[in-house]
Amino acid sequence: MSSDTPEQSDAEFPLSQEPLRDPAAVAARDREWLEKVYRRGEAQLTFRAVASGMILGALLSASNLYLGLKIGWIFGMSITSAILSFAIFRAASGALPGVRPLTMLETNTSQTAASAAAYMCGAGLVSSFPALTMLRADGTIPASTPMLDGWRMALWLLGTSLLGVLLAVPMKRSLINAEQLKFPSGTVCAETIRTLHAAGKGGVEKARALLYAGVFAAAWKFLFDCKLSFLAKLPEVIAMPGTLRALPLSAFSFQINTSFLLYTAGAVIGLKVATSLALGAIVNYAGLLPWLLDHGAMVIAPPEIARDKAAWAAFDAAAAAEHVIAVKSAAGLAAAMRAKWSVWPGTALMVASSLTGFAFRWRTVLRAFSGLGRVFGVKAAADPLEAVEVPGAWFGPGVLVIGALCVAMQRVWFDVPVIMGVASVVAAFALCVVAARATGETDVTPIGAMGKITQLLFGGLVPGNAAANLMTATVTAGSITHAADMLQEVKTGYLLGGSPRKQFIAQLFGVLAGGLVCVPVYSLIAKPEKIGNELAAPAAFAWMGVAKLLKDGVDNLPRYALVALAVGAGVGVALAVAEELLPKAAKAWLPSATGVGIALVIDANDSLAMFAGAVVAWAFARWRRDLADRFTISVASGAIAGEGLMGILVIALRDVLHWLPPG
Repeated sequence: MSSDTPEQSDAEFPLSQEPLRDPAAVAARDREWLEKVYRRGEAQLTFRAVASGMILGALLSASNLYLGLKIGWIFGMSITSAILSFAIFRAASGALPGVRPLTMLETNTSQTAASAAAYMCGAGLVSSFPALTMLRADGTIPASTPMLDGWRMALWLLGTSLLGVLLAVPMKRSLINAEQLKFPSGTVCAETIRTLHAAGKGGVEKARALLYAGVFAAAWKFLFDCKLSFLAKLPEVIAMPGTLRALPLSAFSFQINTSFLLYTAGAVIGLKVATSLALGAIVNYAGLLPWLLDHGAMVIAPPEIARDKAAWAAFDAAAAAEHVIAVKSAAGLAAAMRAKWSVWPGTALMVASSLTGFAFRWRTVLRAFSGLGRVFGVKAAADPLEAVEVPGAWFGPGVLVIGALCVAMQRVWFDVPVIMGVASVVAAFALCVVAARATGETDVTPIGAMGKITQLLFGGLVPGNAAANLMTATVTAGSITHAADMLQEVKTGYLLGGSPRKQFIAQLFGVLAGGLVCVPVYSLIAKPEKIGNELAAPAAFAWMGVAKLLKDGVDNLPRYALVALAVGAGVGVALAVAEELLPKAAKAWLPSATGVGIALVIDANDSLAMFAGAVVAWAFARWRRDLADRFTISVASGAIAGEGLMGILVIALRDVLHWLPPG
């Protein structure tokens, strides 16, 4: 470490983390950060840090791709990669002469690149691409509609992801420097890296805990998800006893999840958000869904109709004409609810809350964009962080070039009119603002929900073109994914004293690594016959359902959905205003708007599993705070990575064994 690196950087973050609205006060704190926190002279953007991050990110991107296709969610892998990169170089420094451990900022660089790679599947690989496959299979879109593969898919992923990285640049100054949003994973990652470097032995212990948890979760996943002939398949969910409206609770998705994935995710997101998830799940599936059944907005086909293909088609068409959602059996109720009805109030709630909260800080938004004036020859106020922030000159031309690439890909490959392609890029920026705030407050990036907003918009602007509907929304989803991830990583660097500009470059390398790996892995595991079967692809089903719903315009929204959308928006505004105006003690009792909104677009068993995991983590922390601080995140990260990688291995094994000769 250089002698001019401040000692305070190894301790707790020394500056006030209260949100500020006055630009002068924000600038004063920026200068204080530069003096007290910024680690001048310490190695950060080095070849070994970037290379290790790209390699780790390639593995974690494969894990995330599998998990996204299984449960519709993807996870940040920054803490996992930080622990692994630190432990690898720590062990190498003890075994090989001349190898030094990573510095704190090199560890931050490595995990920045790794996390960017791990998030690549958010650019459509778990949502719009499998949805496009299913829409071609059922004849909703012509068989001539192109399916991207090889270099085209890689170029699409890189284009939409790079757009998101660029769009995060102006938001950083507002959400991190001024508002000091927590960005929970970014904050925990900074604390983890600081702890690793303060006590090397503790870092090895964390890595060992991560490894053990990963192996255990992988073995558990093998038992519960394997379909090899010599192992009986165990259930992924266990039905809860009891009934509701004379139907089993499992019809409302009240089940016990047997996967460790969501329980460990709950341990990461915390009790307040997890409680909001549980609240939203109960309201949605125990309150709204029975109400919709009682009022005829959802109907279950009689068994004799569901079994007859022609009779079912006629029944479904008649229901759709009345704006009623029809399902073949009680088993499909919950999926139809979240994909076709509650997605609208859930999305409206999150969007309204985020935009309202952002509007309270309009002056910081203007300041965030002040640096762009230089691009157009406008003189801006002096910026104390000009030497370390991403220059405005990178942002403007970068967005123009990458935005033009996204418009061209939509036009050439999916026949999206140029004006609609431009609108998709503009919508991507607006919704990146929403998703970034959601991530900063709750650690959950509502990629699918924000994609639905774009689908709704373009369903009205370009009715009848399901492929265009999907792919314009994919520009939004890919951009949101990497804008939110970029801000998480920059939050880590902000707390550690790193250069945002160097993190931006590391993020670009990570995007490249993820794009190169995700395409062949997707081709391996996402076979058309597997999607919807072995790979449930819930996010893809949601996207497909909305595309089909909006094929003829927004008039096809189901009964009561518009009213629910308005109510959701009103609740979102109310929660955001209360968050701003209520005293601090009262805010602790407010539900998380984003948590409640997300609960409306996932199954109840997912929300309840995360709630259970959060409760266990909270109780464990109260019992043994020392052990919880040391191992909770490591164990959770290991379980998430281990389950994902084992899932890919099981699919690969099945494919190999399928082609083995008999005997």
